[in-house]
Amino acid sequence: MKRIFVVILLLAIISITGCTKEKEIVINNKPINTSKMAHKHCTRDASLTDGEVTLEYDIYYTGDILNILKSYEKVSSSDSSILDTYEEAYKNIHSNYEGLAYYDTSVERGNDSVTSTIIIDYDEIDIAKLISIEGEEDNIFENNKAMVNKWLDLGKKFGMKCELVKE
Repeated sequence: MKRIFVVILLLAIISITGCTKEKEIVINNKPINTSKMAHKHCTRDASLTDGEVTLEYDIYYTGDILNILKSYEKVSSSDSSILDTYEEAYKNIHSNYEGLAYYDTSVERGNDSVTSTIIIDYDEIDIAKLISIEGEEDNIFENNKAMVNKWLDLGKKFGMKCELVKE
């Protein structure tokens, strides 16, 4: 009888906790609640001789405004020279954004992979500084706001496919 009670209690706790837990992304050591934002998960196909590539992007937005972008790119290979090349390239790209608040980057090297992660909080980032780094051409901004449709259109040029995430 005690076992049944404990199992029921655990199931109740799990279901209550699962329903009240908020979705958060941490950027600049600050948690951001994304539960009221729409969310799309996007992927791109890429090929690599002697390796595999995973390209995934999550966007969180309200209406037409892009609030958060999370980019995850992983290169896997048993050839360490391929990993060296990608690790150096990712680190060089990320170095352009050093010191830019609300633009968090990381490059992680494993035995058989290199992973690049970028999280951008477009609601807080200094748009002028970001544009000075990335340039005016093909940017996603309109009146200093990141626009979802501009980001999606740019992604389509590179073969990106997105699906709405229903949570």
